[in-house]
Amino acid sequence: EKYMTLTDYSITSRMRHADFLILAKDYKALEVEANKMKEIDGVNPRILRYLGYSAYENGNIDAAIKALQDYTANTANKVIPRDFVYLGQAKIKKGTSEDGKSVDPTLLASAIEDIKRAVSTEPLVANELNELGKKLYDQKAFGAAAAVFEVAVSVPTSKNYLIDNFYLGNAIYYDNTRKDVAKPDPIALQKADVAFGNVIAASPNTADAYIFRARTNNLLEKEEVMAANYQLYIDTVTNKGEAEITKNKAKFIEAYNNMASHYANSDKAKAKELLNKTLALDPANAYALEAMKLLK
Repeated sequence: EKYMTLTDYSITSRMRHADFLILAKDYKALEVEANKMKEIDGVNPRILRYLGYSAYENGNIDAAIKALQDYTANTANKVIPRDFVYLGQAKIKKGTSEDGKSVDPTLLASAIEDIKRAVSTEPLVANELNELGKKLYDQKAFGAAAAVFEVAVSVPTSKNYLIDNFYLGNAIYYDNTRKDVAKPDPIALQKADVAFGNVIAASPNTADAYIFRARTNNLLEKEEVMAANYQLYIDTVTNKGEAEITKNKAKFIEAYNNMASHYANSDKAKAKELLNKTLALDPANAYALEAMKLLK
């Protein structure tokens, strides 16, 4: 502000002021400045970028979309990847339902194309997608979150590659276990399986990657793979000590019961052994008690 008082308030100094406001993340002041500059004849079209960014940050989504669409549509403008990221984020925000759990499919598809364009121009943009994807995930907008994380993991050198794969797999899994889903999507679930595989390859001690991979393959009706991953989950947690086993008792019971169901027809002795492990943890477990009766 002191700098501005020492200038003639020319468009050049105003643009520099806007650059400072972006660095300071003072988006309210930036939007005011951008709207003032927009009225000046022959203003640098870059002002549309400032207007788009600030309008988005201040919740003026329609204004953000218009400004950024106008700016990016003109091939004479020096468009940067961040312009498309902001445009994509604005479209997702506009299409998000009141409860935050879904995003309009048309706006989401258009937003993902914008984000892909940004990443293809500058792969480092993938580093920034974790925040957007996680926000959607936390809102339980799992389909939209999965779409964002899928773009993020397209760059293996991203600093968030490991965690983004985990979120991708989880988002797809939860999106396919919603109450309103009539039938899980096998193509999407295969992507989740690959994502969990990427996590396991890079970090074999990430126990939850095994259990979510098991659950995913349960939905895919791949029982052998399901059972193998439940066992890997049990082995991984067991190696971490008794305290971890106690903390994850419910997941152990889930693993034992699902593996027992798998072995019930092919290896009754193995199934009984697994059910007994459940009953050792939870003597009143209804599923294990009923399954034991059927196996006799």
